[in-house]
Amino acid sequence: MSAPLFTDDAAVLLQDLRRELQPLLQRITTHRYLDALEAGKVPPESFKVLASQQYHIVSQGLQNIALLLARYGHQPSRKKLNDFLQAEFAVREAVLTFAQALGLSEADLQAAPVLAEAMMFSYYETFMCLYGTDADLITAFYFDAQVWIANALRVSRALQNRYGFSREAVQFFEMYANYQPRDEEVVPFIQAALERGTSLGDCPGCKPDEINLQLALNRGVTAQQIRQSTRLLLEYEWHFWEAMAQAAGV
Repeated sequence: MSAPLFTDDAAVLLQDLRRELQPLLQRITTHRYLDALEAGKVPPESFKVLASQQYHIVSQGLQNIALLLARYGHQPSRKKLNDFLQAEFAVREAVLTFAQALGLSEADLQAAPVLAEAMMFSYYETFMCLYGTDADLITAFYFDAQVWIANALRVSRALQNRYGFSREAVQFFEMYANYQPRDEEVVPFIQAALERGTSLGDCPGCKPDEINLQLALNRGVTAQQIRQSTRLLLEYEWHFWEAMAQAAGV
């Protein structure tokens, strides 16, 4: 039986999403690129693609999250959004360290071509920050962090064990584990969004145009919107690893 499209309980929504998204989450964490990397079958030259695409994603992420923070700076969620923003500052420095271990400067990263499939994640993040809500990003990041951290830790271990990178050089792939939110850290913000400006229903005495305007001004965020945003971001996360596999020829 499928979960309802609408719910006013954030904790229930997270539970529903955890169940619905399990096949997709597993598909990401068992991607063939990770297996090939751990087997030492990924050409080292392709790590430059990994570094450059992550540089583009993180750099754009700074702009995206700053935009959403500006839009929702009046809401309690500003603290969580600011946490995301500060994390992006930190990991951006770390990706430069990884690039240096590959002999790449920041200018090299900036000049590296953008791969459309690798950047789908970032472009959808931009869409969410422009047209979505704080709850969309917070929920999507909550689930994406789980798979990204798992995958990134596998990348870190493989780069050290199979390719001889130092722990410092691959710190970029390990530091995300410091930013994994817990349920109790995200539920209040999702709950606030679900309850924000609940629909007023019929407005006795209002003209039709006034009804539509009032409902638009007071419309809350639906569970379906959050569900869709989260699923799409995770699908684009899978496409990132697919792009890395294709770049590596595995």
